[in-house]
Amino acid sequence: MSNCPNCGYQNPAGTTFCNNCGAQLQVYASTKKKGLSIPAIIGICVAVVVLIFGGLYMLGNNDPEYKTADKLELADIEGTWDLVGESKSGKMTDQIKINEDEITTDSGDKVEARYSSVTDDNTLIIADSNNIFTANYFELRLERRKVDGEDRVVLAVYVDSQDCWGYYVRK
Repeated sequence: MSNCPNCGYQNPAGTTFCNNCGAQLQVYASTKKKGLSIPAIIGICVAVVVLIFGGLYMLGNNDPEYKTADKLELADIEGTWDLVGESKSGKMTDQIKINEDEITTDSGDKVEARYSSVTDDNTLIIADSNNIFTANYFELRLERRKVDGEDRVVLAVYVDSQDCWGYYVRK
């Protein structure tokens, strides 16, 4: 209901002229804007773009933290690794999976982590027995290399049964 400023008659809501005297009724529109301000909208858009590109970067670059072999443990390099580039010699498996207990290749070869040692501060040796000379083993080390023109931390892997090296990036 709105009261007429001229005669005081109570008119129904939304009436433009008084039903009693015909005087124009003042209709007050709310001047307060609803919604977010332009700076707030811009800030939200920038935050969304940063989160999207940051997420895409993290998905595309799943590199481990670089560590020397004397500080490297299988837990640091857990995950699935894909071969990149050519191996130094022989044919490397296309993919390896590493967990704290074992290393498995896509061809089914498996080395359980029963023995480990570090040679020359660069290479971690994981073997499936307590004696490296009677065991199947992997030599592992992290290296900084260019992969597809991008600086990456790669896992360099030597497999004794194939007598070859391969370079892997984490999937």
